[in-house]
Amino acid sequence: MGSKYGFASEHWWPDIGRFAAIFLGDINKQTGDDGPEIKLKPNGLEEVKEVYFKNLTAFKNKIYGKKAAENRIDRHKMTALYIKSFLEVSPFYVEARRNQNRTIIQSCPNEYFSMELMCLILTAWNEKECEVRMIENEEKWFIILLNHYRLEINTLDVLSLAQIIYYIEDKYINAA
Repeated sequence: MGSKYGFASEHWWPDIGRFAAIFLGDINKQTGDDGPEIKLKPNGLEEVKEVYFKNLTAFKNKIYGKKAAENRIDRHKMTALYIKSFLEVSPFYVEARRNQNRTIIQSCPNEYFSMELMCLILTAWNEKECEVRMIENEEKWFIILLNHYRLEINTLDVLSLAQIIYYIEDKYINAA
């Protein structure tokens, strides 16, 4: 069984799909039957996967040039590319029922999913059982940053975001 794209972390996509389903269930439980519902675009995850491969290829070509195929990237850059791809595609959307109030998570589902996916990847990579508990103000500003990137995707610098992810890992996972 061959891989359509062939990037090293492609085997994680079934897990990412399951995580997306859990995320949707948890978010939609918050408002019950009366609130807005978060949904996933049909083929949304497949589209993210395609964009991830495109972003990964462009990033590696920019960094490694002719030797791109021979080189791998670290978990921080990989996670930054996942985040960029989820924000670029924005597969989660709100289907409102009338004019209901949205929670902050319902207002930025792609940003929150990206943050949760980052935390999942970093804790799994570090073989930690802990939950990442960012300081509320830092989490708020990280979500605002991700929202800015989603709205202005061309301003997202993968290396800068990877460095931020490194600091989050160092402060909230390695210190745990």
